[in-house]
Amino acid sequence: MRQIAILGLGHFGKSILDELLELKADVFIIDKDRDVVDAYKDAPVSAVALDIMTVETLRKILPSTIDAVVIDLGGKIEASVLAASYCEKLKIKNIIAKAETDAHGEILELVGATKVVFPDKEAAKRITPLLFSDLLLSYLPVSGNLAIAELEIPEAFFGKSLLETKLRKKYQLNLLSVRSTSTEYIICEPNYIFKAGDIGLFYGDSGALREFAGGSGSEFSKNSYGDIIAKILKSLRVKG
Repeated sequence: MRQIAILGLGHFGKSILDELLELKADVFIIDKDRDVVDAYKDAPVSAVALDIMTVETLRKILPSTIDAVVIDLGGKIEASVLAASYCEKLKIKNIIAKAETDAHGEILELVGATKVVFPDKEAAKRITPLLFSDLLLSYLPVSGNLAIAELEIPEAFFGKSLLETKLRKKYQLNLLSVRSTSTEYIICEPNYIFKAGDIGLFYGDSGALREFAGGSGSEFSKNSYGDIIAKILKSLRVKG
């Protein structure tokens, strides 16, 4: 069983903890606010209220076999930098730290964080594309200009096979899988015939995805403004 520690239960830390509670993991949580820690007293976690964090206190509290640490000390930039440095000194392999600014992120990496997360910035990258397309259901930047997007299949594709759409040649996109509104995703074979209600999981350049999702005219169906807002709100509730 993987052992994971969360140092600080800010909004990001709590979100990670809520996800971990649904999985089989040995979780340790540390926060200076006893009320925050006590809120998880009935949860299957080890919890410690700690006001002052030092490398020695962490050495005593955390098992030597810890697999990863998540650091979210809210807006306390100096404290989060010190925490990342302490974890690096303890030779923890995976140190995931939340950053407030680009400069904060650079410092976290310098002191040993193996992964720096910008929750607000990353959420904005996922949400902004939804403002410009009625077809786009969810959007996930992957690396550089590459992204994965969940899209309603455009009306112009109905009755055509994947091969007939010339998706890769015409739109420079790859279709990873497809599902209808009532089924799970399946691998999309070249002879699969698209129909109304199909939803596809597309992969490719972010610009190509936005252009494909934001087309106009007969190729793309139109939803009301209310539907767009509903989709945005739905995406904000997506886990992880």
